[in-house]
Amino acid sequence: MPVGSGAGRGDAAGRAPAPVSAAGPRSFNPLALWIAAASPLAATLLLLSRLAA
Repeated sequence: MPVGSGAGRGDAAGRAPAPVSAAGPRSFNPLALWIAAASPLAATLLLLSRLAA
């Protein structure tokens, strides 16, 4: 009998269990990507400007 991810198990009718759904494109927010990319850059520029002053 397989051990681990539930391979080989099913209900009484012989159907396999439904796979776990991953986050799809509906949950993707492009603004969050820009914020995540810009935050370290903004912090670095702020630090350099404070050091230069």
